[in-house]
Amino acid sequence: MFAAIVTSAAPRLVHAQPAEPAGAPEGNRGAGPGGAPAPSVDEARLRELVDREVARILTERAARDAADRAAREATEREASAVEDTGEIRGASGFMDTRLAFTFTNENMLVKPGETLPSVPGWRFGTPSSLGVLFFDGYDTRYSGFETLSHAVLYREYRSGHLQVEGSLVVRIDDLGETQLGLSDDGSYLTISDWKDPSHKDPTRISLTAFPVSSDRFRLGYSYRLSWGGSPEYTQSASSVPGVKLQLDTARTYAFVGAKSATRIDPKTGADRAALAVLGGAGIDPIPMLRLEANGGYFDRGYNDLPGYERDKVRLFGASVQASIHSGMPLRSSLDYQLYKFHGEAVSDLFAPERYPGGVAWLAQSEFTVIGQTLADPAAPGQTTVQSGKAGDLNVRVKLDRFRLRLDLSYRDLGFLLHSLPSLPVGEQFPASDTATADYFGAVGLDRNWDDWLTLGLIAGVEKPATLSSPQGIPGIAPDAMGPTTAVIRSNNVDTQIAVLAPGASTPRQYALKATAKVDFARIFSTLVELFYSYDRTGEHVAPPCSSPCSLSFVPGAAHQLGLNATLQARF
Repeated sequence: MFAAIVTSAAPRLVHAQPAEPAGAPEGNRGAGPGGAPAPSVDEARLRELVDREVARILTERAARDAADRAAREATEREASAVEDTGEIRGASGFMDTRLAFTFTNENMLVKPGETLPSVPGWRFGTPSSLGVLFFDGYDTRYSGFETLSHAVLYREYRSGHLQVEGSLVVRIDDLGETQLGLSDDGSYLTISDWKDPSHKDPTRISLTAFPVSSDRFRLGYSYRLSWGGSPEYTQSASSVPGVKLQLDTARTYAFVGAKSATRIDPKTGADRAALAVLGGAGIDPIPMLRLEANGGYFDRGYNDLPGYERDKVRLFGASVQASIHSGMPLRSSLDYQLYKFHGEAVSDLFAPERYPGGVAWLAQSEFTVIGQTLADPAAPGQTTVQSGKAGDLNVRVKLDRFRLRLDLSYRDLGFLLHSLPSLPVGEQFPASDTATADYFGAVGLDRNWDDWLTLGLIAGVEKPATLSSPQGIPGIAPDAMGPTTAVIRSNNVDTQIAVLAPGASTPRQYALKATAKVDFARIFSTLVELFYSYDRTGEHVAPPCSSPCSLSFVPGAAHQLGLNATLQARF
């Protein structure tokens, strides 16, 4: 090849030489009328030009080879996707794995025992609820400090328009040196009939069955405001399986579904089935707008309150959402997705943030109204409908390497406590009690440098929900004398209730958090959070207790200054 390059390059080299000046010495003149022979080309110059030519040819060849290889792999993938072999495909392994090593102190301003819950001090481990602020984890059930994984056994069959999938999903969490927590996290069977066997056209009708837990099949949209999951059957004597029939097209979708649980009949002590029906639809009238609605009816079994054993607790309601976006895809919680294992490739659940430049934005707003039949304290032996409402607005903006977020949320106490249900449990709020709603707002800004370092700041204010009674609250402080106020907070996973000292007010909570995150080696990152909170509701509180009990008020601190430093891997 070297000889060929030299041969092809030599004529260009000769013609590229400048003409000899007139009067040049005889020994330096090229071939001319006198026919004197031309001297040899300078070897260093020739070697330089040849090397340059070789580099150019090799670069062009490498580019062609890369393009051919990419085209060949794309063709193979497409052929594999539509290959009608009738073979069973799939793989088994671990995915959605999260490793977190955290150095934490939820409040550097207090000593152990001075807050509720108590802050042990500087340590390695998972932060308590005080280390997670009200605006954190808005669209997920996780705090981000967990160490967990999912064992997934996935199989798939394709033949023409038919696709059949099955996945056993086992969540591994609550890890300890001598213990291990195992639970189903959305195992499913799906049968799909595709309009296009190559799946280029998204039109299909599918039937998905959840043989163990259907908690990933929920109503509502933001996870913080979702409902209709397994918590609606917390007293079930069995798991909560379900089924979903869905039609998808390029611009629309619609579904109907059902769930069931087993409750103990308080009249007979025997197991009795409780059923639920769900449905919803969505449409994209224009590419940048999506409108959605869903709703359902849940038979939650018979009321356990004495005198109401023949009355069922029935939950019903509807949610609507409007989304508008430009340059940014629509968001949905990871906790709704169904898991498919694709070998040892890194899961796309934690794809790194992309910064393509320019402006992109997304705005989503939803509203939910529910009703529930509960005992009526004003009419013994009668039932009434307790209503609940919730709504939010979530905005995301990306400008080059800046990101802006805005979250506004509202949940009244009827919605916040609907899974218990209500407080006292199974009963409408007495007319003498006063219930206030939970609402908060948070705004944040961060900036990324070179897909490596991200610095951010987020601030928020929350007014927690409360229930005030002139004479104790059954189930929380039944023996309290005089006015009693309970503060209720919930992230839609855990509900926290604390009783304020007599005469204490319920002011707002203000919080500020600064974050620094370093991403490296694709799946690894280091996150440092320094946060401050001012919340006077923590100055004198007591945990709830059942009768007989004596409330023990803890003198807490309104000021909180905490730090979380986490090394984590997600794959």
